[in-house]
Amino acid sequence: MSARIVLLCEDRQLATFMRRFLKKRGWQPHDIREVIAPPGQGSGEQWVRERYPLELAAARSRGGLTLLAVGTDADTLSVADRIATLDRECQAQGIPQRTPQEAVVMVVPKRNIETWFAYLRGESVNEEDVYPRYSNESDCRDDVRALDEMCRGGKLRDPAPPSLQVACSEYQKMPARNG
Repeated sequence: MSARIVLLCEDRQLATFMRRFLKKRGWQPHDIREVIAPPGQGSGEQWVRERYPLELAAARSRGGLTLLAVGTDADTLSVADRIATLDRECQAQGIPQRTPQEAVVMVVPKRNIETWFAYLRGESVNEEDVYPRYSNESDCRDDVRALDEMCRGGKLRDPAPPSLQVACSEYQKMPARNG
């Protein structure tokens, strides 16, 4: 059986965070296929942007049986502007952009995923500053646990980063893990 979720991510840290969150929500490793920008070969954002239309078309070809979860940092753009770059790339490649009914989830941390990590550790954050990176991708385990607890409680701790609020509403589109 093929993967039921494709994670298209610009780096391993974002993919690790998303995969661990999905596992907390009941998804199994065999349900998830990771497509991650190769390190050291240019811009991860550009790689995801150029690959997105292909993965979107592939997900559609499976008749809605595969969820596409896209992880890319907003950097200095707004979340909406970063998503618009993905839509423009679809147009440039002749692929219709996603519709609200499709199983496509956009996870776009602003400035980057480390902003969310700092917030999930209880720090006050803004989406302009750069926060420290983890030396090991798996160090985000406690951050995932904190987010899962907030999601199960139905509310992020105030004040939550706006990009995380958007991501939480995107996650609501995900189908529940069945059997």
